[in-house]
Formats: sequence, C-alpha cells, structure tokens
Amino acid sequence: MELKIVKYSPEYEQKWDEFIQKLAVNGTFLQERRFLNYHACGRFEDSSIIFIENGKIVALCPACIIYAEGKKVFYSHMGSTYGGIILDRQMLRADRIQNLLEVFENFLQDEGFEKCVLKQTMDILCEFSQALLEFFLYFRHYREFKELNLYIDYSKYNGDILKNFSKMKKRNVRKCISAGFELRLIEAEGQIKEFHRILSVNLMKYNKKPVHSVEELLDLKGRLNSEIEFYGAYLNGILMAGTMVFIYEKTKCAHTQYLASDLIYNDLNPMAYIYYSMVKLFYERKFKYLSWGIATEHAGIEVNYSLANNKEEYGSLHTINRIFEKSF
Repeated sequence: MELKIVKYSPEYEQKWDEFIQKLAVNGTFLQERRFLNYHACGRFEDSSIIFIENGKIVALCPACIIYAEGKKVFYSHMGSTYGGIILDRQMLRADRIQNLLEVFENFLQDEGFEKCVLKQTMDILCEFSQALLEFFLYFRHYREFKELNLYIDYSKYNGDILKNFSKMKKRNVRKCISAGFELRLIEAEGQIKEFHRILSVNLMKYNKKPVHSVEELLDLKGRLNSEIEFYGAYLNGILMAGTMVFIYEKTKCAHTQYLASDLIYNDLNPMAYIYYSMVKLFYERKFKYLSWGIATEHAGIEVNYSLANNKEEYGSLHTINRIFEKSF
C-alpha cells in the first residue's frame, strides 16, 4: 500500500475534522478546520497536507508557509497552539512512522521548503503516547526544543483542594472567600468584551497583546461553544479576574488559555480565587487534568521563574511541550 500526500483543500474539510474527532490518537479541536478557519482569509498561507493510504486518511498535518531568514518554512501551525503530525492508531508502528517521515520530507523538499517546524500536541491531550513519532523525529536528526508546561494531575491530588496549596495561596483564597468572591460562567457578549479588556490591559505591562482580538474570541465561542468556556471572579457584581478555558473532552483535560486580573484590584488577590475555583470546578467535573500553560518563552530558551513558582504553589506538576525543527 503506497502512502501518498495530497494538499489540503476545502473539499476535504469535513473528512479532515471527522478524522481528528474519530480516528486521531493525538489530535484535538485545535487542529480542526472549524478552529483554524476562524482566522481571517489571507492571514496565513495555508500549506496543510493529508496522508492517504488505500484511499483513506491515515495522518494529516495542519501547516502554513512562513519565510524566515530567507528560507521557505513549513510551519505547523502559526494559527494554533499545537499543530504537528496527527496520526491514526494504525500508524503507530516503527516501520510505518519511518516511512511516513520519509514520504513527508521528500514532499517538502519537492515543494521547495528549506525548513520544517512541528509543534506537537501536548502529551496529556493525547490518547496514545507520541514516543514512537518523537523517537523517529530524533532518529531523522530533527532538533528538539522543549517548553515547560504546568498542570494539575487529579490522580495525584488531595481532594481537599486547599491542602495542595502553599500557605500564602491558602491565605489568599480564604480572604477572597470571606470577602464574598463568587465564580460565574461568562457567556454574554458584553462580559466577554470586559474580560478581553482586562486581559489587554494586563498584557500591556509586558508590551504584549492578546493572541486573539475580542471579535475572534466571540467568533471562536460561536464555533466551539462546547470546547470553550469563560469564567469570572466577581465581587459586588464587578469582574475582578477571569479565564478562558479550552475543554478537551476526549482526554478529560481543561486548559486555561488565558488568565488575567484587573490590575486595580490586585491587592484583593482575585487570581488566587480563579486558580482555586478552576481546580475545584474541574475536580468536581471529574476531569483528569487541568493545564495552566507554559512558563517558558521563545521555544523554551527562557524560563519565567516567577510564573512557574506561582503555578507550582497550587500543587502543580510539570510536563513538556515539544517542538521539532529540521533544515533541508
């Protein structure tokens, strides 16, 4: 059976998403077209590919073309936290992965790519280990970068939530509870806009902007209503802090894509209440994991120690996000 590659086109949209939803062992909604298509037309030059064998999709890779340092780069994917090669269970054999990567690299070189960057799915979002794929990427001389991600593993967590927290975090949470803080699900457009305003102001101190505009957040919420949830910490009807959460139902993992507080109210420690509330909420919903995101920058080259320490004080563990890179 010959493995071939075809370029993605809109006619494949339904089959692409069905493959990720039903067959992929390391795919999430972040690689589905219904997520990737929220980007404005023309923002990225799409270069996604599909691996077909015996008339069936057995793997795919969402990607776009970028130009860096004078090179044409196959980048998977600028519009998503994770891209990478997404596999069917039947592909998890040593000889098949080796063949897939050989076909993949031949295709890239034939298309004039001089470099490839693969941002693989985080392990706790995968139904099967990616160890085999990662080994053969190493075997074929890809350079590996590692990002440090922090998360809660509920199987190793005390059900009495506050017992997992540092003394300072316990104290901050108790003060918030005594003050009358409450957690609310944010659904109205105006509430989401207010959260985005707080997020934008929060990031200004780092000279950064949110990855998503408020219009994109609203669009994403409409496209992915069951996979995206917004929560706010309220006191006396005022939004003090909030979070945007991605819900990965297949692996029972929640991921806080954004966490931000209104700087005016930081002395009340609303972020401690948000962290506590998320831990409690997804424990009660019987999730396996709660991911806080990375504490590194520039593909793991820099460590944000204060951010890592903050997340560790809620009883967090550590996992690795892997990025693979190869020049041709």
